[in-house]
Amino acid sequence: MRIIAILAVVLAVCAGPVLAQTAPDAARRNHLDLAAQYLELTQGGDLVKQMRRQIEDGYGDAELPPEQRAWLVDSMTDMFADVMAQTIVELRDDVADSFTVQELEAAIAFYDSPIGRSVVRNQVDLNAELQEVMMRLLIPRVTDLMEKYCLRFDCTAVADAAAKRDD
Repeated sequence: MRIIAILAVVLAVCAGPVLAQTAPDAARRNHLDLAAQYLELTQGGDLVKQMRRQIEDGYGDAELPPEQRAWLVDSMTDMFADVMAQTIVELRDDVADSFTVQELEAAIAFYDSPIGRSVVRNQVDLNAELQEVMMRLLIPRVTDLMEKYCLRFDCTAVADAAAKRDD
């Protein structure tokens, strides 16, 4: 009987932290809900529509039949929307840990306003332009860096690893 009592105490002590981890209290749930709302305002919603327009523009110059272009745009948009939804779920805890409740409430109030929604739209467009400029600037520099690396070190291992990835 003592063994059962001891086991019950040990299980209760061990189960306490597990229950605390799996069932957040009301304050933490509220914090997580605010984080999800913040992410939806800044990374979801209209962002998918904007990405669709950018994808359409990207395929606009492609020499593809209209049916193939439409399929690619639809498929890429669906894939992007799915990835964004999963990203929001996965980042929710990190956002809640990074921002206080007061910061999230203030950010939500801003991003839920017409000006805040405009800032998000402009930021998405700016980020797309930023990526294009950075790639244009990075590619020659990375090429130059790799040439210098290969002059200084043996690139055989790097070339072999790249060839294996391509197979």
